[in-house]
Amino acid sequence: MISRYSLTLTQDKFIKSYPNVDKQYAYNKSYNISPLQKSCIIYKNEQYEMCQAVWGLLPHFAKDRNNNGNLFNAATVGICSKPSYRIPIRQSRCIIPADSYYIYHKSYWYRVMKRDRSPIQIAGMYDIVTLDQSYYISFSMITVGPNRDLNGLQQCMPAVIKDELIDSWLEKTTPLPQVVDMLNVSENYQWIYYRVSDRLSDENYNTPDLHEEVRAERTLFDLV
Repeated sequence: MISRYSLTLTQDKFIKSYPNVDKQYAYNKSYNISPLQKSCIIYKNEQYEMCQAVWGLLPHFAKDRNNNGNLFNAATVGICSKPSYRIPIRQSRCIIPADSYYIYHKSYWYRVMKRDRSPIQIAGMYDIVTLDQSYYISFSMITVGPNRDLNGLQQCMPAVIKDELIDSWLEKTTPLPQVVDMLNVSENYQWIYYRVSDRLSDENYNTPDLHEEVRAERTLFDLV
């Protein structure tokens, strides 16, 4: 499960990465995005647009806004038939911009990023609950199995959409089999990771030092 990610691109780099996106003002930097917090998603109506949404999908059939945040990850297995996902995967797909994500493994946090430090276009789905004449927009991150770079660190990683497939992913009329075919495990030798601060567990802690590598202390057993 992936319960943390970051989006800290400079405004110029963000605009360069997503030149066709309207409403650039919706972008906010964060080193520690956790479930039930807001972050930006990119979607498409007549054009590319961006908005702030809550991480943790609340299905459109919800009776109120009581979001427990459990649906922040959506595994590809069964995604087309589960009640909460069957409509969003067909009609409400989005891109979740990120520059890294975090994995909690054997009592430590690790930051995972592309080897070339380029932005990550994470596949997502969003839904809208309309209550009291207002809208509640939320999203879920789609996950796949790990590739060779991350095998052993975690049982899943985000589904990443290639640059040339973003338009097809966001287009509402793309056939479902073609949509599913885009949800592949990332290519090997493209990812790196390193250990970071345990303060990442505090969802209210959000400073640049969360991106700094933490060196493991050597013990006498390491010298044997």
